[in-house]
Amino acid sequence: MPDDPLRPQTQALLDAVNALDLDALRAMVDDDYGIVDVDPQGQSVVIETKDAWDAYMTTNFAAMRAAGAALSSRVTGYHGEEAGEMGYSVVTFVQRVQIGETVIENPCVATIVWKRTPEGWKEARWHCSPAPA
Repeated sequence: MPDDPLRPQTQALLDAVNALDLDALRAMVDDDYGIVDVDPQGQSVVIETKDAWDAYMTTNFAAMRAAGAALSSRVTGYHGEEAGEMGYSVVTFVQRVQIGETVIENPCVATIVWKRTPEGWKEARWHCSPAPA
């Protein structure tokens, strides 16, 4: 990986989702500013509180596990900046979900706001949208 600011943290978020590792994801996220995610139908999901985020992720991860889903992400573009206690990254990626013989690939673009904490960088805002294929 190039030495792009916040790229290792961004990749770690994607890796935690792909591993369906909710505990690892929780340790990296402190969504002070909420999230906007994409549901399986490609629609925006707006989540404004940490409790709602946890419920949303718990439900999604459980459904993926129950379906026997295998997830992976292929990063196709990246830009990140750090400025003191805050930073951001913009990542384009293809989220791949395989359930049995069925494979779904969703091109996405995410803008992530990061904040520096005593424990290291934490995601403070995630905004993901479908990207053109």
